[in-house]
Amino acid sequence: MPSDHAHVTLKNVRVPNAAVFGKEGGGLQIVQHFFNENRIRQAASSLGAAQFCVSEAVRYAKERKPFGKPLATNQGIQFPLVELQTQCEMARALIRKTAWQMDKYGAFSVSDKVSMCNYFANRLCCEAADRAMQVFGGMGYSRHQPFEHIYRHHRRYRITEGAEEIQMRRIAGYMFGFMSQRAPKGVTQ
Repeated sequence: MPSDHAHVTLKNVRVPNAAVFGKEGGGLQIVQHFFNENRIRQAASSLGAAQFCVSEAVRYAKERKPFGKPLATNQGIQFPLVELQTQCEMARALIRKTAWQMDKYGAFSVSDKVSMCNYFANRLCCEAADRAMQVFGGMGYSRHQPFEHIYRHHRRYRITEGAEEIQMRRIAGYMFGFMSQRAPKGVTQ
């Protein structure tokens, strides 16, 4: 988050066996499970913001009439928004399918798809916010419209929960057989 982070130091702490979450030594797998669930939520959030930016840019392009005709009549306005809308639809389908598979088979079974959803939707949101700012002109960059805030807020998602390069590396690991889709030992799905 764009804020200070607390520093926590623990010394001489003993945890009774009844208070251990999961199996001893299995903490990383528990955290990875949480990351997968959070990454899909983050992807859905970015998709929603991207769709908002595209929809608002379309609405404004139909209303704004410089020189007497709507901005929407210009292919230079239409085509980038068409591409973004197409990408929103594709991301929506992948996010829904991946979330369904997570519910049915467990978060570890689709780790590669979760990473795809995460890096793609986060990047899409930034592109959609940038395009909305362009369509709105100077007003789009100002704080009178939400696009600069959306860009700043969702830009951090391209870093947190594993930077997009990490997400791509994870996908490559599954594609090329360096990583496995099954749950690590001791982790139930």
